[in-house]
Amino acid sequence: MVSEMVFPPETKINGKESASHYRDAFRVIVNKPELEAREVYHSIFGFLPKPVQLALALRNAIVKHLGFAVSNTEMSLPLEEIAIGKKAGFLTIEHVDPSEIVCSAYEPNMDMWLSVLKLSDQEFAVSTLVNLKTKTGKVYMTIIKPFHKLIAKYCIKQALKAGRI
Repeated sequence: MVSEMVFPPETKINGKESASHYRDAFRVIVNKPELEAREVYHSIFGFLPKPVQLALALRNAIVKHLGFAVSNTEMSLPLEEIAIGKKAGFLTIEHVDPSEIVCSAYEPNMDMWLSVLKLSDQEFAVSTLVNLKTKTGKVYMTIIKPFHKLIAKYCIKQALKAGRI
């Protein structure tokens, strides 16, 4: 089950908000007990569905002309390589422990964080925080916000459906 939730106060990205920001969080009840946060992160973002990869490729083709960072459509490393300081697509892994993984990207238009936080044995929060630094960043976020929510839920649901979490 995947549902929107209040932004979790216990995530390490809470409190990083600037005056102009966007944030959301999704609760996922996993089918496999005792998973660590990095395993859930990898199970979702290491296996992005083909439609999501195509959407990211289209996004990259458009936004590279607007000063946004682009990279391949990979958002995770192999599970055994997930470690602080490693790059996963346009994200850098900032924090890893059994209960939370935090990845970030710092760009001229916006700073972004992604967190997967273990709330209980079978419950996780997948959270996004974006600080918008420029008018271009604000326009971009206005355009992609509805797609972001759909894609985030879809990716989490696909990980559940495939039995990875």
